Amino acid sequence: MESTLIRTCVALIAAALVIPTPSAHAQRKSAKPELKIIKDDLLERGNFYFVKGVVYNPNNQPVKNVEIRYYIWKKWMGQDGHGTVIRDTGGLVQSTIRYIPPKQSVEFTTTGGTNAPVMTIESGKLPDPLNAEITAEWDR
Repeated sequence: MESTLIRTCVALIAAALVIPTPSAHAQRKSAKPELKIIKDDLLERGNFYFVKGVVYNPNNQPVKNVEIRYYIWKKWMGQDGHGTVIRDTGGLVQSTIRYIPPKQSVEFTTTGGTNAPVMTIESGKLPDPLNAEITAEWDR
């Protein structure tokens, strides 16, 4: 009888010591925010490509320091015979957005200077399909 009472007390104490898990909101807040590109177009200015588009913040929290990067010639990155810029940078063009409110979209235009040259029509080389790489932080 006494051992049953001790086991019951130990079980009750163990149950009381269970540490609650963080809420879904706290877990989401610590994770990196995910943003969605809802529109992006590859355009030419002079002999260079740039991207103009719209990014959407689907989260309930604002985000800051948003970096959007496109590697226009990524498949030729590191390969000889495709120009120093393409080999070294993959034709990187990028945009920085300081702040996006929750459930809002923001237009962006990338800059890249001479990183994403347009190949001549005779070369037959076309840019990679657009694929954005996005990083951001939660804003308090």
